[in-house]
Amino acid sequence: MGKLESNVRKVKLRTKFAVLMVTLFAVALAVNVVWTTEAQRQQTESELQEKGLVLSQQMTAMWDFMSANQEKLEAAAYGSTGSYQGLHCAVVGRSIGRLFSIESGYTTRFVNFNPRNSEDEPDEFEAAGLDALYADPTLTYYANVTQYDGSQVYRYMAPMEIKKSCLECHGEPAGELDVTGHAKEGWSVGDVGGAISIVIPMDIYIQAERDNVAHNVEFFVAVLVACLLIVYAALSYLVTRPLARIRGGVEKIQSGELDAKLERVESSPELNSLVDEFNKMTRELSDLYDSLESQVADRTAQLAQANAVLERQRAQLEEANERLAQDNQYKSDFLSMMSHELRTPLTSILAFSEILNSEGAPRDAREAQVRQEIETNSRVLLLMINDILEMSRVDAGKTELSCEPVELGDVVGMVESVMRPLAEHNGIDFSCSIDADVPLIEADFEKIRHVVENLVGNAMKFTPEGGKVRVTVSYHPECEQAWICVADTGIGVAKADRERIFERFAQADSSVSRKYRGTGLGLALAKEYVEMHGGDITLESELGHGSAFTVRLPIRQAVKEE
Repeated sequence: MGKLESNVRKVKLRTKFAVLMVTLFAVALAVNVVWTTEAQRQQTESELQEKGLVLSQQMTAMWDFMSANQEKLEAAAYGSTGSYQGLHCAVVGRSIGRLFSIESGYTTRFVNFNPRNSEDEPDEFEAAGLDALYADPTLTYYANVTQYDGSQVYRYMAPMEIKKSCLECHGEPAGELDVTGHAKEGWSVGDVGGAISIVIPMDIYIQAERDNVAHNVEFFVAVLVACLLIVYAALSYLVTRPLARIRGGVEKIQSGELDAKLERVESSPELNSLVDEFNKMTRELSDLYDSLESQVADRTAQLAQANAVLERQRAQLEEANERLAQDNQYKSDFLSMMSHELRTPLTSILAFSEILNSEGAPRDAREAQVRQEIETNSRVLLLMINDILEMSRVDAGKTELSCEPVELGDVVGMVESVMRPLAEHNGIDFSCSIDADVPLIEADFEKIRHVVENLVGNAMKFTPEGGKVRVTVSYHPECEQAWICVADTGIGVAKADRERIFERFAQADSSVSRKYRGTGLGLALAKEYVEMHGGDITLESELGHGSAFTVRLPIRQAVKEE
């Protein structure tokens, strides 16, 4: 539909008017043909009806004449011997009808339902006509166009009214024989004794009708064509030619000649008004263009100045970015160096603590507590240093995955052996469970261990004495993932902080930051490592009722390297 409308809009006005006039011509011609044909048909039927009326009146007049002179006919009908020789009004009327049919080509008959002569038996049309005339005595004729002997004809029937002179042969009493030897019908004056049936051939009339229609159509076409040509010429002169001039002015404006001016036309005041408005528009455009040129020059100078300022600012930003990149590199290098340097003495402290514990039991409870505090705080500090070191490696883009088949049970078992002393020290119920159907996954063992260790350490840090920390590992074949869930009964996380805690150096809130130690990098690193494996980590928590972190890792998936 849209394409059709677009094509219609592209058609010129002159062509549209031409199509419209041709359409109007065709419609008017069709209406004229239909109307002329119908008028000619009605005129032909009217003429045929009039002719049928005249013929029937002539035949009726002839019959009346014979009826009025029936006595003279009867006198002539008897021979010298006094015998009846058959000369009767009915015989005379039928004979005249035959002669008339031979001479004119018409068919004239006198029909009745009970005729004395079999030749007067009515056919189907005449029977219908007799029924109509008998049913309605006021009906003066019955006529229609129909087929007769394979040709189209006009058939006309007029009733034959019984006169006083007819009663001698057709009156009372019914059944009595008349002079012709036929039984009387018992009719009375005014009865319909039959009908005059006239068949008029229509060949001449049909041809005349066609000729008249053709002549009328030819005349109408000539007049209509002349009118359309006059309208088309007037349209071209009064509308399309002035519009073409206006279009030429528009094309001049499009080419840059903004001061183009059109001359007034002599066709109509409406188009002159349009020309005046066009000239006014061109003047305003010319003035506006001159004003715009000066404004453009001013704006160009201002833009040049602004571009120069932007260029200086861009150079300053590039310089600042370079300094920031250097500072960031210095920071990463410093953190990496300090973390590495701090890990060495911490590792030594842990080693000496293990040696001290292996060489002998503590002498008293205080010494046992001191040994435990040394080992616990050293491990906490080592975890914090490891987080800083790993984050600096991530920032430097030096962290890569070393994927291999990993048994998550081994990962959880290693984390459990490291974190159980911390759980016992803090009085926390720590347990781990692994479903039997968990398959091997393709992952970096150390980074998955680091994730689990950070989540467990984080859970123990925020779980008070007497609380619980539980690690569960399950397999979900519907999504081809292994889920590691670390749940605790600790302080929980407020809804507003659930997204923020995965950011670097962020903890639950300021009060928690003051109460609990940590760098705030554990969850950020865990999120980084899990996403590097193509997985995700989510949190479900309620403030004051604990938290549950769930790590979802694909079993087999293309590994994303950072």
